[in-house]
Amino acid sequence: MEIRHLQMVKEVALCGNLTKAADRLFLTQSALSHQLKELESYFDTQLFIREKKQMLLTPAGEVVVQAAEKILREVAETRATVRCLTDKEAGEVRLCTQCYTSYHWLAGFLREFQTLYPKVDIKVELEAASQDADHHLLANKIDVAITEGDENPKFAYTPLFQDEFVAIVAPDHSWAGRPWVEIDEFVDQNYIMYNIPDQESSNFMMLFKNRRPAKVYKITLTEAILEMVKAGLGVAVLPNWVVKPYLQSGQLAAVQITGKRVLRTWYAATLKSKQLPPYTTAFIEQLACYMKELDGYACPA
Repeated sequence: MEIRHLQMVKEVALCGNLTKAADRLFLTQSALSHQLKELESYFDTQLFIREKKQMLLTPAGEVVVQAAEKILREVAETRATVRCLTDKEAGEVRLCTQCYTSYHWLAGFLREFQTLYPKVDIKVELEAASQDADHHLLANKIDVAITEGDENPKFAYTPLFQDEFVAIVAPDHSWAGRPWVEIDEFVDQNYIMYNIPDQESSNFMMLFKNRRPAKVYKITLTEAILEMVKAGLGVAVLPNWVVKPYLQSGQLAAVQITGKRVLRTWYAATLKSKQLPPYTTAFIEQLACYMKELDGYACPA
């Protein structure tokens, strides 16, 4: 039995007449009758009762037609899905980023990308953020992870850009105006950070590996962290681009951390074993170009 047999039995049932069905299938009536005999031979039973010029379904015929409709529908859906996957400009990119602050620049890029690739659907997987990004990528639950690490041998990494972590303080803080601040000076300050476990924050582990700060405030939203710093309740460490508007308006001050600076390189990670469709490759390339054009970012060395 072949797909053409299913198409034939569906059309004959719909038309109720061999002549009409043959015309719709661009077959001769003789060829259609031959196909019907092949199908009835396959099932070893009569599928239609031929009464004058009408074709009436038998109970067995009704079962076969229902199955034919279901199979043909699934074949059509599968064909459409495969067509999307092989279309160079159509499909879906499932994405996550390791750092929540990344969504500040990500939204602007997504708007720009979708004007260039309107047939590509970008699906941001929020639950795959933070330390779960690698796990979701390995499980093929996402296609691209924007990450600050490049250590997993199973991933291919495309460097995107560099940003700098800086100490954020109120304008009247004693650190404001200094060229830099040393790491061991943080232990005497109240520290304001995101609401995550200490060990999941690379900055916290870097600053307080030997001693905890005077007090720790854990906050969910970036805006709330900045408001607490403005109120003089403590210091925070954030990427320079997050606080740029606050620095320009004079509401906050940024201080370099150590004379060497604390730089972070961002990568687009994908599975080495997975062949990327052209639109996913275009997504990564466009993201790298977009970030290079923004102020406050640098190309990784």
